[in-house]
Order: sequence, then structure tokens, then C-alpha cells
Amino acid sequence: MTEPAPRKRRSDGEVTRRRVLDAAVETILATGYYQASTNEMARRAGVTWGALQHQFGTREALLLEVVNDRWLRLQAAVAGAEVSGVTLEERLHAVLDVLSEHYGAPDQLAQIQILLDLSHNPNTSEETRRAVAGHGRQLTRAWQPLFSRALGRAAAEEDLVRYAFTTLRGYLQGGLIARSIAETPSDRIPRQLLVRGVAAAVRAEAAARGIEVQ
Repeated sequence: MTEPAPRKRRSDGEVTRRRVLDAAVETILATGYYQASTNEMARRAGVTWGALQHQFGTREALLLEVVNDRWLRLQAAVAGAEVSGVTLEERLHAVLDVLSEHYGAPDQLAQIQILLDLSHNPNTSEETRRAVAGHGRQLTRAWQPLFSRALGRAAAEEDLVRYAFTTLRGYLQGGLIARSIAETPSDRIPRQLLVRGVAAAVRAEAAARGIEVQ
């Protein structure tokens, strides 16, 4: 019997990088975006400010790396997601569950704040601004494989994919913001209504274009 290959251990630099990225998000959520200093991020990560600077350079570069890291995790989640179901409604529920892991998680609040600041802050470098804009352009396409499995032939219609994605994402982000302010009731029924509404709209528009969606 062949022995399994040993798992490759992460280097000290990779471990430190992971701790700092997690600490950056934690600091933003705990103190607010503009009070989230690199000193506090280093303290929460258990590293020196010098170690943080060595890894990332500037606060801007660190925050962009938080965005990049989340982007890679998003792509991995899409690649490994399973979307199944006989009806469009069942498949959209599966998509919503996958989206919830990304857009319903608390660290999405930090992500929103980072993206808004890096996009609009006049002090942001052009290189960083271009990187953030690139993520924005690729976002809908990143979710395309997921919606292809959910919408079937209708996924060839880019505007239908964009509608379904932005509607589901908007619901999740709105709920996340509401939960960060006050306790909210269960959203089981609103989720069902949301999926029914999106399914009905997609099915009707697809039919008008001669595309049948089961």
C-alpha cells in the first residue's frame, strides 16, 4: 500500500501573512475602518510592526492584499460548489447558500469598506486603483460557472446572470448590514420569497427570448 504524501507545511512567512490578513479584517470590524491602524493590526496578529511592514510595505498594500486574498477564496468557493436541483428554484436556493458564505459573512463588511476607500480615496495609487477596478470588472464573470449550473441555457444571456447575481447579492449584503446594527429575525421566509421572485423573473424573460428554463 502506497503511503500518502506528507502535507507540505506552510513557511513561517505564509503563516505570518495569514495572521496579518485575518488581523486586518478583525481590526477593521472592531475599531472601524479609519481607526484601524497598522500598529493595531500587528498587535492583533502577534507580530511586530516591522514584520508587518516587511511583509506588505504600506497600509494600502496590506488592504489590497486583503481584497486579493478574499478574491482567491471566492474563486475556490465557486470551483468547489455543488448546485443541483430539479427546478430553477431549488438550484437558486443552492446558489444563494454559496453566495451566503461570501456575502453573508461578517468580514464582507470590512471588504466593502476597503473597496470603497481604495476606489475613491484621492491618495490611492493608480496601480491599486486599477487592481480594484479589475476585480470589479471580473466579479460577475467569476460567478458565471455557478449560475451556468443554475440557469442552464439562460446563463448564456449575460444580463440575466447579472440580474440574478446582483439581486441575490444585494439581499445578502443588506441583511449583513442590518445584523451588524441590531438583532434581526429569521429570514427563512424572505429567502424563499426572494428565490421565487428571481426564478419567476428569469423564467419569464428567458421564455420571451425563446429559452425554456426548467
